[in-house]
Amino acid sequence: MRFNARGGISILELFLYFPSFFVTVYICYLHGFGRSSGWIFTLILCLIRIIGACCQLATYNSESQGLFEATIILDSVGVSPLLLATLGLLSRCIDSIKETSTFPLRAIHFRLIQVLITLGLILSIVGGSNSTSSDGTFKVQTTSKVGIILYIIAYVALALTALLTSFKLSHAESGEKRLLLAVILALPFIFVRLVYSTLAALTHFHDFNLLTGSTAIFAIMAVAMEFAVILIYLVTGWKTNAIPASPRGPIMSRPWKGNLNGAISGPGGRGARRQGPIHGLVSAAVAAAQQQPAQQSGEGGRSGMR
Repeated sequence: MRFNARGGISILELFLYFPSFFVTVYICYLHGFGRSSGWIFTLILCLIRIIGACCQLATYNSESQGLFEATIILDSVGVSPLLLATLGLLSRCIDSIKETSTFPLRAIHFRLIQVLITLGLILSIVGGSNSTSSDGTFKVQTTSKVGIILYIIAYVALALTALLTSFKLSHAESGEKRLLLAVILALPFIFVRLVYSTLAALTHFHDFNLLTGSTAIFAIMAVAMEFAVILIYLVTGWKTNAIPASPRGPIMSRPWKGNLNGAISGPGGRGARRQGPIHGLVSAAVAAAQQQPAQQSGEGGRSGMR
């Protein structure tokens, strides 16, 4: 396969996401990897984009089905870390509001959004792993289409949550208010990225084909939109003060969220608490995507928790 414009986009992604990866690691370190709200998902997206770019470049030396499937999967799952990062920032802002006021949403509402995004991620991986045939023909699978629909529902839920949060923003600490501003700034970029994924999965427009579509459209509606959100969230994380462990503890251990988290930390926020299921699901999904290049063309059908 000859080097083309998609390869140039992959090189650009490496140029953008390698520095962003180290900045994100530092920001997660500042806020604590266990208490970093949405920033841990920006780190995951940086990893996905670096690995995806390497897979795309590898296809110019080897036209294996596994590499093409890995490239498709990593291109399609980028929406989920964006949505999860947005949910994390909203969650932290609402935590601040709940210190002095009430809020209409409860833990179950956030968990439902998490489940929608995670299911969309899993279905995208499953669909991508079966999207190319042995002769190189690409076809969007039903599971991928369902995953996009779940992303759309989650996006609408996040937008409504941001709207509700804006009505209560005066009760948040001054430093935490910028979290909602970051989300509001990012939502239009996520919307454009989601439109691209929707058109790629649910329509037959050639320009939106994940393998042979327009490089310009891909660069503008996918690559640029994702990096704009990453940049907004990284700047916000850099300027936002870290929450000390002792006053508040892990992000999901507040009293208004704790009834869904198993063991609850004590008043000092230092008690033992099991890790939330969303982190395990996301980690497993990313690990499955990383393993795709090692698959041989005859290995289809392994669609468990990948």
